[in-house]
Amino acid sequence: MIRTENVVKIFTGRGAEVRAVDGVSTTVDKGEVVVVIGPSGSGKSTFIRCVNGLESFDSGHVYIDGVDIADRKTNINKIRAEVGMVFQQFNLFPHRTVLENLTLAQRKVRKRKKTAADEKARMLLRKVGIAEKESEYPSRLSGGQQQRVAIARALAMDPKVMLFDEPTSALDPEMVGEVLDVMKQLAREGMTMMVVTHEMGFAREVADRVLFMDMGKIVEEGTPEHFFTAPREERTQLFLKQVL
Repeated sequence: MIRTENVVKIFTGRGAEVRAVDGVSTTVDKGEVVVVIGPSGSGKSTFIRCVNGLESFDSGHVYIDGVDIADRKTNINKIRAEVGMVFQQFNLFPHRTVLENLTLAQRKVRKRKKTAADEKARMLLRKVGIAEKESEYPSRLSGGQQQRVAIARALAMDPKVMLFDEPTSALDPEMVGEVLDVMKQLAREGMTMMVVTHEMGFAREVADRVLFMDMGKIVEEGTPEHFFTAPREERTQLFLKQVL
């Protein structure tokens, strides 16, 4: 569903070059959950933004369901409509109700009629456990509720893939669980997911594969079992010692 080949993203500033993403090649199969972990500044968020085409990259290829997003002929907005993205900050429209947040793109991009869009939105709000909040504005919701709205909004587009960029890192600790529960449910239902996170328990429980990034490269990848019990690379061992 996702294939990246030798993706490179270079940031330049003050005369110095930083290879934020340095030749990353990986795949995510249909129905697979791949969790990307690593220290801050390791390039994992930049990489997931490259996968969505939100961040242009300097060289390499990203294929979403067989379509090369680096190809000039590719309609990037069409591809983005197939890829749900959930950010660290919830990015909801503050002047629109929860229901309107969920129906806007359905109607504009998917061209759904109002009744169909509303029905879909309400079904997803039930799914993420906040059906009673449809008329509220985002500012009236807790962080965990806002993030669940953001997940429902992404799902409303019927994406083939869901990308999560540190979806719980802006939340109070007691709200983290409610968002992770929704993500676990999606994984159980077979959603193809790529998740950048610091939540090691989630990685251990839900991931099919774990990628460990450092200095813009994938240092190690493996099943959670391999990764958390017998990592090969010294850099991985050091990181896990600090976070577990």
